[in-house]
Amino acid sequence: MEFKPEIIYIEPGAENHSLTGEILRRFPNVPAVAIEDAEAVVDELKRTRADVFGAGKKRLVLSRFKGAFLRKCPGISKGMVCCNYYVVNLIKNCAYDCSYCFLQDFLENNPVLTAFVNVEDLLRELDAVFTECPERAFRVGTGELTDSLALEDAIPYADYLVPFFKERKNATLELKTKSARIENLLRHGGADNIVVSWSLNPQETIGREEKGTASLEERLEAARKCQESGFRIGVHFDPILLFPGWETAYEEVVDALFRAISPSAIEWISLGSFRFRANLKQIARERHEGNKLFIGEHVQCEDGKFRYLRPVRNRAYEILRNMMKRRSRDLSVYLCMETKEVWEKTTGKLPRSDEKLDQFFDL
Repeated sequence: MEFKPEIIYIEPGAENHSLTGEILRRFPNVPAVAIEDAEAVVDELKRTRADVFGAGKKRLVLSRFKGAFLRKCPGISKGMVCCNYYVVNLIKNCAYDCSYCFLQDFLENNPVLTAFVNVEDLLRELDAVFTECPERAFRVGTGELTDSLALEDAIPYADYLVPFFKERKNATLELKTKSARIENLLRHGGADNIVVSWSLNPQETIGREEKGTASLEERLEAARKCQESGFRIGVHFDPILLFPGWETAYEEVVDALFRAISPSAIEWISLGSFRFRANLKQIARERHEGNKLFIGEHVQCEDGKFRYLRPVRNRAYEILRNMMKRRSRDLSVYLCMETKEVWEKTTGKLPRSDEKLDQFFDL
């Protein structure tokens, strides 16, 4: 899917940044309007559009981020094992429209696609933090509130991030995506501390639940090219969606993955079951006709999110983990947003026993 906004809004202070000029040059025929803030845009959408969240994806606001960019992952929840992940939110909202996306609920009151253009401030902040703590290993991702690469053709953050992280030995950058937009990355070339990660699902699920994203084949081909260019590769089976015959469907995905990617190039693989807050169920039913997200029984967990029953999750994790380990015993496979009990049931141990994951997990 090619991204082209219907209109670009520029908030005060954003107009003089070099990234703003670069974005405007890429969309010479798109109207650009100065505004005081995005609140008026949101109000207009609420008055005129039935699907406010969907319409918000087509309005691009260029803004300055005024707080601290680097934050601990907000997904850390009560009762769940923490992997010490840090997030940098450069974009708010996503050009794609996955039926299960938590942003539909999380950004319900402010859904306008917003890009923060003061990247120079981000790099100064990261440089200060990484320099102050040289003994720590930082794992930083940009894919919490958006897809890390979906808008790379329009907003080239990689031009800033890749050269910066190549010079930082105690930090790892993860770019998590469902896209195949890697041309800008390939131009810079890879490094051992830059991980390009793909979220994978069976093609049937991609076609039905992950609207606008690249196909499974396109994702794996992009991953292969990144591997050849020297990037490390990450894989996320998250969310794992269970349906009749899911075992065979995921086995086919795993087969395709290891036909495209050498196990030695994979930095980590995460497994995470479908989870959602109560409000998402109604939103998904209204916005995504024909979705199959809510097959089976879900139970509310300690962190307030609904998940498949624990025995069901345990079985899914065990099956998928075994699929990976049969290809290579050396793969680092971890669970995302799960309890110690599920960790121990699935793996017989906690992540401290994995040399690669040990530096990230805090138990």
